[in-house]
Amino acid sequence: MTDHYQATAYRSDAIPALPPGGHPDMDKAFQRLPWGHYQNPVMPNTMETQLAYARLFEDESDAEDGHPWGESVFSVSKGVLSGLQGFLHMLYMCAAVGFFVSLFPLVVLILTALFTDPTIEGAKRVYHTFEIPYSVLAVGYFGGKYSRLLLAHLTDKRQRANPTGLYRREGVVRIKEGKEVFEAPFIEFDAYLVHTPSGRGGRYFNLVLQHRYSKHQLWMKGLLTDAMDQKEVYAYWDMRQQYMDVTRPLPDVPVFEPFRSRDPVTAQWDESTGRDPFKWRKMSPEAWRENHEQTYRDRLRSTNFHHPCILDAHIQGRGLPLQEEPGGAMLA
Repeated sequence: MTDHYQATAYRSDAIPALPPGGHPDMDKAFQRLPWGHYQNPVMPNTMETQLAYARLFEDESDAEDGHPWGESVFSVSKGVLSGLQGFLHMLYMCAAVGFFVSLFPLVVLILTALFTDPTIEGAKRVYHTFEIPYSVLAVGYFGGKYSRLLLAHLTDKRQRANPTGLYRREGVVRIKEGKEVFEAPFIEFDAYLVHTPSGRGGRYFNLVLQHRYSKHQLWMKGLLTDAMDQKEVYAYWDMRQQYMDVTRPLPDVPVFEPFRSRDPVTAQWDESTGRDPFKWRKMSPEAWRENHEQTYRDRLRSTNFHHPCILDAHIQGRGLPLQEEPGGAMLA
């Protein structure tokens, strides 16, 4: 299992000593979020989007190799192709429902023909009655299903061309800037809760990862954008950390569910706890709103995200003493 992850992967129980660094200007303007003590990786405001995404993957073959939400990389990009996948999935599901709904009138018509006109001409009339509706349903069913898989492949290729993201197996963050790609270990980034005016007298909150030893930064807008509640950002940061920590299973949220079996630590955890592999994919948005949303909102509201940072104790100048500069004495 350990061979699955590289030596550079982030392990919360084996943080090395880190050199001094930081951005005092950002510390003055924004809140630097603490590392460790993951408590609540669920963000209620994004759950319906996550449920819709997870339901795109009905079986293991749909998940491919776990990109972009799998054990390899947590991409932060979104686009038109990803949204179109959701539309095609709905087309596919509606066609399937339409087929089953149409079975009742089809059976009634067949029985009527058997009792009133049990001839070849009667069978032809039944066929021509349902020829066009079933052709439309077939196009919707097969077109929606296989076009979505094709678009998933195209989206996968496009996202691989842009390597920006968080890589669990390697423990690194990559940021594409123009034609260049910046790469650094995950533990070299500080997380900031940043805010911008909402235009209505309030504030929008976002999560930014700032490289401690350079000017490179990554706005984490892939899943949570312009939140009105600070605690949604705290939960987002918890989810990001747990995703990268290979000593822990993937966060139990819908976007990761199709790929949990492909991550060794997560698969072992799920087997030992008896977790249902389709826990989230069985849940409809309506069931979420009616039976679960308020519970998770109350849980988020009551969670205390303010705790000591486990990373500070390993950074020189924060928790570790600075190295002494070599000195000398002028002799007379």
